Amino acid sequence: MAIIKPFRALRPSKDKAALVSAPSYDSGSRDRSYEELERNPHSYLHVVKPYLHFKGEKKTPEKHFPLGINYLNEFIEKGWLIRDAKPGYYIYRVIKGSQAYTGIIAAASVNDYLKDNILKHENTLTEKQDEVADHINWFNQMGNPVLLTYPDCQPVDEVIEHYIINHIPEYNFISNDQLKHNIWVVNDEKDMNIIANEFLKINKLYIADGHHRSAGAAANCLNKRAASVTGSGYEYFPVCLIPFSKLHIYEYHRLIKDSKVYEPGFLAELQKYFTLTPSGNLPVQPLKPKEFGIYFNKHAYLLKLKPEFENNLSDIDLLGKLDVSVAEHYIIKSVFGIEDSKTDKRISFLDGTKGIGTLQDMIDRKEFDIAITLYRTSIEEVKQVADAGLIMPPKSTWIEPKLRTGLIIYETNG
Repeated sequence: MAIIKPFRALRPSKDKAALVSAPSYDSGSRDRSYEELERNPHSYLHVVKPYLHFKGEKKTPEKHFPLGINYLNEFIEKGWLIRDAKPGYYIYRVIKGSQAYTGIIAAASVNDYLKDNILKHENTLTEKQDEVADHINWFNQMGNPVLLTYPDCQPVDEVIEHYIINHIPEYNFISNDQLKHNIWVVNDEKDMNIIANEFLKINKLYIADGHHRSAGAAANCLNKRAASVTGSGYEYFPVCLIPFSKLHIYEYHRLIKDSKVYEPGFLAELQKYFTLTPSGNLPVQPLKPKEFGIYFNKHAYLLKLKPEFENNLSDIDLLGKLDVSVAEHYIIKSVFGIEDSKTDKRISFLDGTKGIGTLQDMIDRKEFDIAITLYRTSIEEVKQVADAGLIMPPKSTWIEPKLRTGLIIYETNG
């Protein structure tokens, strides 16, 4: 069973929601974060990434975080951030083109995470986990919910549908990245009880995105317990729950910098494991499992794993059968000699949302020598891996939606 409870959110005023909330830029998008800070004095990034005000400096909590806390206090004093009077759940809908992602923002239990009622499919780095815990300890809040997924549940869907059809959204805005965002507040006791009770019937929840945030929240909780800190807010962390059927998983391509691709015997090396079909001068986007593409030197090939190797997959464990594992074993390790994709500087990754044209440009500009294109991992594969207590290879999934930060803020000192 999973404990999902309502909470009193700290959130932007209606007229400032689009300005205060921000895209959750990752560490690879620092330039975009700089732009956000420079153009928008309302941005929540001033709170969560104050170190960006000190260009070129390594993040130092003792120096940089007090500035973020000052911004936080200023946002509250000016009424840009307002604390709800009573607890509630928050229905969050993101519309991208004709695709709508709808879920419920709530507080999940750290105990459920520690007891594996909330399952993961990726490893976390201790350093990054500790950075998150340190940030929570300083600010006593988390503004970017962890994305969780769960089996489709009709009673929860009915509550969500009722609010979307019968209630005017609290927030209704289009962000600069052309996504539409809506929030409905659910604080009716009857509806809140339906949501809480239905999740109590669900055995397992699954982390779709936010492994380091959930691990950091758990680490912060354990630190607080060890120090006998009063209160219970740190026993929970914010999540956005979207059912299996409503998520979208994109493929993750591999980019390699290695002159081996220009050697005469390179294609023969690949032909030990794959049949190769020339596919013109545009990268291949595989459309079914166990198909791969390579693109280098303005030439593309479709790769299909040879039958003798594909038949052997039935004798391999669950992880070994994944397309990302096949590419890892038969191309990245066997052909290029890359033993650890997490640390080898020759390899990089590009998610499918960036488009196949972007991948082609990166190869044609010689940023990398070859692209390996993959078919997407399925949500069922993610679930099976998590259920088995296994960990996927790095960069196996790009899962959407990506949630805005600073839209619904959970405070851990409550």
